[in-house]
Amino acid sequence: MRVGLLIILSLAWAFPAQADDARVTIHSARPFGYFVGDIIHARVDIATSVNATLVSASLPRPGPLSASLDLRAVDIHANTVGFEKRWRLDLIYQNFYVALDVRNIEIPGFELRFGDETVQVPAWSVGVAPLREIVPAKQERPEDYLRPDSPMVLASETQPERLAIAFGALSLLAFGVVARDRAWPPFQRRRERIFNALARELAAKAHDGHDDLPGAMQSMHRAIDRANGGTLLGEDVSIFLAQRPEFVSLRPSFDRFFAASRSEFFSEGKTDRYGFAELLDFARALARQERAQ
Repeated sequence: MRVGLLIILSLAWAFPAQADDARVTIHSARPFGYFVGDIIHARVDIATSVNATLVSASLPRPGPLSASLDLRAVDIHANTVGFEKRWRLDLIYQNFYVALDVRNIEIPGFELRFGDETVQVPAWSVGVAPLREIVPAKQERPEDYLRPDSPMVLASETQPERLAIAFGALSLLAFGVVARDRAWPPFQRRRERIFNALARELAAKAHDGHDDLPGAMQSMHRAIDRANGGTLLGEDVSIFLAQRPEFVSLRPSFDRFFAASRSEFFSEGKTDRYGFAELLDFARALARQERAQ
């Protein structure tokens, strides 16, 4: 009984060594249908023992293999699976055989060395085909050997013309809106949007954290003076609103601003709680009324 068990164990340990017998499999992208100049992709799978080492010098070198076949590239990959080492050889050939009929051409084999072991990759073949027939079918008239001209296709230009006119009109309309907003000719007589620019300036300062109230108040005074055409004092707000009736609804805000400005610049003890946010709201309200005109 013990002798039989030892024999079984000996055979079990000897089994992985059988992988030393290499197995070669050739895979082609397609076995036929190649024309002159076509690229031929092939993959060679080789299974060897796990400790086999490929001799790089035995790999086929890219270059002409014959007058009508070139080897363009060689790429090798290896991985271990169980007690085997599997090699994948990717080969790229180019066919230059000018076939006159459908036939097979041979891809030559080669040898690979794995240490002291030599593995033969056998020759294999692919089918090639001619680009045209050797002798065309006989025709009664010489012009029948030629293909007829393709019929002329007339495209309708109505739709492109309508689209071009529509896009042109939209472009002119958009340009007119921008020209009016920027007071370009012929809209140069439109009043300058002073408060709109001021509102953007104050909003940018608030976003950057530069909410300096005295400086912002001075900017508001300069904007109001420009809109008035001269220096405007708090006592003259009624005159300004009579000339610019679009701002009449903001009379309380004007009075509030001038009172806060007087307190900010001319009072020793500041008691007004007028802040930067309120001033920004005032500038935005002026800009809205300005844009409405």
